[in-house]
Amino acid sequence: MLSKNDFQKYINRPDFITYLEGLMPENKRKKIAQVLPLRTRHVVTIIENVLDSNNTNAILRTSEALGIQEAHLVYGNIKYIPQKSVSKGAHLWMDTFKYGSGKDDNAIQCIKHLKQRGFQLVITSPNAEQKIEDINIKKPLAICFGQESKGISDTFIKHADASICIPQYGFTESYNVAVAAGMALLPLIERLRNSEVKWQLTADESELLYRQWILNYTTHVEEHFLRYKS
Repeated sequence: MLSKNDFQKYINRPDFITYLEGLMPENKRKKIAQVLPLRTRHVVTIIENVLDSNNTNAILRTSEALGIQEAHLVYGNIKYIPQKSVSKGAHLWMDTFKYGSGKDDNAIQCIKHLKQRGFQLVITSPNAEQKIEDINIKKPLAICFGQESKGISDTFIKHADASICIPQYGFTESYNVAVAAGMALLPLIERLRNSEVKWQLTADESELLYRQWILNYTTHVEEHFLRYKS
């Protein structure tokens, strides 16, 4: 895994990125070209204090498959452990922001970060009157999924701009959190893509993300750089 400094050094070398691109299998280059125009930061996922790493990885996998570029992981004593068998490497193609080491409320750190960027905060609740189709998609939104046992924290509830329910018709009180994420995100993303909202990345964002993906995909980047320079 590249350090932050090394990553910045390489990502600002378009000539080196082109060199690495030439080392990639053709099918991977085609897949990147296909996926990149479908990426969005208009919707981001928040995963708060989810206990089971399988659930976290499943939510990341669903988010990535739907073209969501950002996931925000909020936790206290719980540490996220990537599991490729569940996530299918989704975390390698997404930007994951982690809030778990600050002295202040980690939820507040996440909320401040997103609201400063203009996001509306959406939570799910069985008692909410609004449904997914009622959400205003014109403004960027961050949708939060909470802990399996306790649900979304009071901090997120207090600062939420909207609350939505996922319909239930049985005796069970709630859905599995990873299932709930899929049920909420799919119709939301479909609505967004069929709207006139400018949800796509800018040209500059796409170029930067393209370089990032090339670096994330490549193993032993430092060794390749030495060969490239020689």
